Amino acid sequence: MAEKKESRVVFNYRRALREPKKIRQITDNYYLPFTIELIPALNFVVFLIITFLVGWIIRKFYPYAFSNTWFIFLVCVPLLFTWLVTKIKPEGKNIYMFIYDYVKYLFGIKIPKKKFCNGKEVEWMNEKKITFKECVWVVDKENDQTETSIENNKEQYAINENGRRVRILSYKK
Repeated sequence: MAEKKESRVVFNYRRALREPKKIRQITDNYYLPFTIELIPALNFVVFLIITFLVGWIIRKFYPYAFSNTWFIFLVCVPLLFTWLVTKIKPEGKNIYMFIYDYVKYLFGIKIPKKKFCNGKEVEWMNEKKITFKECVWVVDKENDQTETSIENNKEQYAINENGRRVRILSYKK
């Protein structure tokens, strides 16, 4: 008889859960005829406030600046910045996460000039003079001295005077 194979259905909800949040209803009775994504709407409001403050400061010094184009300045510049923020994705990240990670890297690694090797910080890289400790003879407690790797084929470990297990170096005789 042929064995019956069971098939298993796997559902992937990733695309559905990554759907951006959208604004459709303003009040209990008023609905928009179209949806607006929440993050670009918040970006537009933030850029609108920043543009208004910059324009207000410019108009304090030059009262007739933007006299005919104030509305265009207030709407088009935030729209341009909102469009750029949604389109620019450095290293596949959101622009805000990229800026946050870059600032964290800048102040955590670049400015202090930290050096890393295999994911761990190396503290002695900035020292001008490097000193090495003298090699110690590795001694086996039973036989007083251990054979080197050249003399035989067995991988031999021993204990040095600090009590650590140390491999015998091949150049020792």
